Parts: sequence; structure tokens; C-alpha cells
Amino acid sequence: MDIVIIGAGNVAHCFGQLLKINGHQIVQVISRTRAHADELKEVIHAAAATDDLLDINMEADVYLLAVNDEAIPVLNDRLRLGRRIVAHTAGAVPLDAISKISTNTGVLYPLQSLRKGVKSFPPIPLLLEAANDEVMRRLQPIAQSVSSRIEVVNSEQRLQLNLTAVLCNNFTNHLIARAKDYCEKDGLDFTLLQPIITETFERLDKFSPETVQTGPALRNDASTMTKHLEALKGNKYLELIYRIMSDSIHDFHTNA
Repeated sequence: MDIVIIGAGNVAHCFGQLLKINGHQIVQVISRTRAHADELKEVIHAAAATDDLLDINMEADVYLLAVNDEAIPVLNDRLRLGRRIVAHTAGAVPLDAISKISTNTGVLYPLQSLRKGVKSFPPIPLLLEAANDEVMRRLQPIAQSVSSRIEVVNSEQRLQLNLTAVLCNNFTNHLIARAKDYCEKDGLDFTLLQPIITETFERLDKFSPETVQTGPALRNDASTMTKHLEALKGNKYLELIYRIMSDSIHDFHTNA
């Protein structure tokens, strides 16, 4: 299919490369920053690039809005594509947020943490939504060409899965960053924790997370938890996180 990509960030780069690899033609890249549009054009060998929505190619099969959430309302107010098929890629934005752009709208949301510049892509589950059967029929081949796992969901379900992705990915990564910062401030070698971090994630390939929970909160080891909290005095965020997470672990497993 001939596709116009609006956006030039991480998702646009990854989608653009996967679409190109799988036989689609990127006929145009549009970005607010011309240099970013030109960069993506070169990476995926697109036919054209521009920073002006007025120059949009009106002959494409699908228009993919791979922009941040805040840009979608702006595009909804400025872009008019009639009955052309338009899909956004956001997790927390409802389908009807692009209803002014076209009467044929959809969503192709990659449930994955994507970064431009990578040489290989991880598995990317795609959450698919469409305003009507025709849009679904046209978007499914695109989804199938870039992902081996596709789920048709509504906007509320997509938001819930986006939320849980934040819990699993963004919050977990930040917790590790906080732990690294704590170690470095006290002159401790953070690399000593790398094996346990690796083990934590590798075991999830084999076991459900609730079955492999360990630690003082699970054991209700009040003595150890008190010592930990004493060691965190003055570090308000880590102390707060420790208390909340310990209470959550205890409650989850007590009421399971």
C-alpha cells in the first residue's frame, strides 16, 4: 500500500522501517521539523518529505498519524482528508479523537517500547481498532505485515492496556533508575545488581509474576523492613515507594 506517515519520532521511525521492509511504499513523510522529516525520509527511502500539511499527498491508501498524544487534537482541527483512511498510533487517545480528519478512521497501537536507531525490533503486539468494516479490512493487512500478534480492542481496552504497559515498563525502569541513583550516591557498585535484575525478568518467561514474588513484605518480615526504612530516611521518594510497594505486596498476597 501507499502510505503517508505524519510524525518523525520513535514510532514513526520503527513503523516506517517495518512497513518498508514488508513491501509497503512510504510516499511521504510529514513532520513539524523539516530536518526530522528529511531524516526519516532518508532512513526509509520515502518518496518525499515536507513540514507543511498543505503539501500532503492526497493519493495515498492510508495516512498514519505517528505523533505524540498532544499533537492529535491539533491535527484533528487542521487536517481534512474526507473519506481517506486515517489511523493514529496512540495508546491513550480514543478513536473519535481524529473524527474530524476523516469518516474512515482507525488505530494501530504498538504495545511495545520503541526507539529509533535500533538495528532489530522486538516482538510488537498491535492493538487494532476501526470505525467501520472497510477500515478494518484495509488496516488488517498492514497490521499483519508488521506484527505476528494482533488484537482487536476498543478505545477503553486500549487505554487500560496502555496503563498497564506504563506500570510494567516505565515505572519498573524508573524504579531501577532510582536504585542506581541510590547506589551511586552511597558509593555502591550498581553492577552487582545486574544479575538479579536479569533473573527477575527472565523468570517471567516461565512463571506467572505472582508465583515468583519474594522479599520481606511477602514474608511479613517487619524487622528487615524497619531496617530498610531506616536506611531510606531522607530519601522521600524511595521511602514512599518502599512503603507503598510493601503494603501492596502484603495486601495482594494476603487477599489472593
